[in-house]
Amino acid sequence: MNLKSVLASLAIAALLAVSANPVLANTEKRASKNRVPVEVKYVGSNNQSPVVEISLDNEEGKEVIVQLRDLDGYVLYTATTSEKKITRKFQIDNYSQEPIQLKVAVTVNGKVQTEVFQINRNRTVVEDVVVSKL
Repeated sequence: MNLKSVLASLAIAALLAVSANPVLANTEKRASKNRVPVEVKYVGSNNQSPVVEISLDNEEGKEVIVQLRDLDGYVLYTATTSEKKITRKFQIDNYSQEPIQLKVAVTVNGKVQTEVFQINRNRTVVEDVVVSKL
C-alpha cells in the first residue's frame, strides 16, 4: 500500500468518527423561578356563553394578584391570594362576538406577567341517516 491510500483511509476514518458522535439537544423547557404557570381550559357553555376555568400554580405560596381583563381593558375579575393552587370558573358573556380574547395578568413580587388567550367556537352539524329493513 502506498502512503496516499493509508492517509486517505485514516482521514475518512477520522471524519466518520467525528460525525458519528451523538448530538444531544436540550429539549427541557427552563421555567423561570418567578414564573407562575397559567392555564385556561374550556369547560362548557351556559346559555350560549362559554365557561372557562383558569388555573394557576403558586408553589411557593407567595401573595399573588390575579386579574382577568378583556382586550378592551375592562376588568372582569381581580383577586389577591396566597393559595398554592388557584382555580376559578368564569362564564364569558360575549354577545355574539367571536373570537373572545382574555388577558390574564398575574403579579408576584411586584412583577406583572401577562398571558393572552383566545377562545374560538366552531360548530359542526352532523346528520346521521339510517336505512333499515323492516
